[in-house]
Amino acid sequence: MTLRTHAVALTGSDQTVVTVPEGQEATCNSILCTGSGSLTLKYKEANGTEHTVFSSKSITDEIALERSFNLSAGDSLIASGSGLSIFISAYYVGSSSGSAVMAFGPGPQVLKAGDMQAGYFGEVSAAEFYSGNRLALELGVTEGTLQNSEAGWLKFASKGKVLFVAKQTFMHSVAWDHLYSRGIVYGTDDVGISPRGTPTNQMTTVDHGGNKFIVRLMTGANADPFPESDPLYLTEDMCQMDIGGGGEWNTLMYRVHQDIPDCPDTIGMTADRHSGPQVGDNWANFTNSDLNIGSGSGRNVWCQEASDTIERFRALRGNVDVTHFGNNDAANSSLSHGWRPVLELVV
Repeated sequence: MTLRTHAVALTGSDQTVVTVPEGQEATCNSILCTGSGSLTLKYKEANGTEHTVFSSKSITDEIALERSFNLSAGDSLIASGSGLSIFISAYYVGSSSGSAVMAFGPGPQVLKAGDMQAGYFGEVSAAEFYSGNRLALELGVTEGTLQNSEAGWLKFASKGKVLFVAKQTFMHSVAWDHLYSRGIVYGTDDVGISPRGTPTNQMTTVDHGGNKFIVRLMTGANADPFPESDPLYLTEDMCQMDIGGGGEWNTLMYRVHQDIPDCPDTIGMTADRHSGPQVGDNWANFTNSDLNIGSGSGRNVWCQEASDTIERFRALRGNVDVTHFGNNDAANSSLSHGWRPVLELVV
């Protein structure tokens, strides 16, 4: 018997919270709903027959729903309700009970901090998900040197999506161009905003444990292209540009690093490479060493964005400290240049 908790931040549209895989049965005795809004909960049989359990049930804070379900293979629980989150614990039995599909992918199913717009679930081990070596092999990433294969992942919520970010870089001495040629820079079903070399479709996915993930790089700047032309760029007042504001590096990596960058206070940080202040409190307190930032091979992480001044130059983050913003030629495969993949949960 395997216990899984399925957690979903709901919207106004129907979302599948639980589907019982083939060869299994499930018992759901614990259903918790939090937030404020109107909950609709449906039970859908494998043959397509749908039953409404609750229709527009008012939720004002937190409620344990007094319903239980015995589900067979193919049966689903479906919910909707803007402003609500639902947590359904299910005991699985059957031939493949250990591989039940998790609504939020592998690892923790409940946020430790924040919300689905910006939040942190915790860490996911390489054993639960991907090792760096295995991911590189599946994607054909071969140019650089593999490292930190078992470092694992940081699991975030960002703008309603679940993102898995490599805790450390999985490769050093790799060029942005090589990653682009493998279709793993932008995560879009086109050739990307600023293609290089042979235009390559950037929608590359991998499947793991019944889930599908888009593979891409982090966003590291407030725009693409980023404003290298701004008069404050590479000056002691660069922090005021907030060049990284809104990018995933600032909104996610800042908040799990022990430093709390501010502006104009840049003590201990490189003022003329400072990407802007932190917004919000820390979710975790990892060090530079924990995150492969500031020193070591592959510390300077390739991000998606191009320069508005020299188009072949692409954004790099983390070279000296967590705030550090730089750029280099996309063809450059320096020892310091690293691949820190993002796996974005699709389903």
